[in-house]
Amino acid sequence: MYFITGGSFNGKARWVRTRFRLRNSDTEWVSLFDGDWKEIHPKMSIIVLEGIEYAVRRALLQNDSDIRAAFRVRVQSLRKWEEESPERKVIWIGSEIGKGIVPSDLSSREWRDMTGWIYQDLAEESHRVWLVWYGLATSLKG
Repeated sequence: MYFITGGSFNGKARWVRTRFRLRNSDTEWVSLFDGDWKEIHPKMSIIVLEGIEYAVRRALLQNDSDIRAAFRVRVQSLRKWEEESPERKVIWIGSEIGKGIVPSDLSSREWRDMTGWIYQDLAEESHRVWLVWYGLATSLKG
């Protein structure tokens, strides 16, 4: 399992395509900008999930119960799927939100906090973690 984070529009998706030499024939690209992480069932050997922060925000707005625990279950399920075959890969892409700035309104603070906690969990579960700024990657783990 791999996790790539960094600033919005800083080249994370392009870096992932290049780094992993992704082809449409074996890669399923899942947008979480409008989707839901609960309904993911990989159909190809590589799955890229982009927009984690939007899935977190949507779950908060829908008052989903224990978002962090639900996300952990989903991550562990995908990790198990990945480990069943050596050609399988799960790649998560999520934008950094907040950059350490504490939002003044409660809902934005909750979003920033929950996203940060989920990113910590994802970084812990991932074999490799990269930070991408301006198209340049820095390895944080692995």
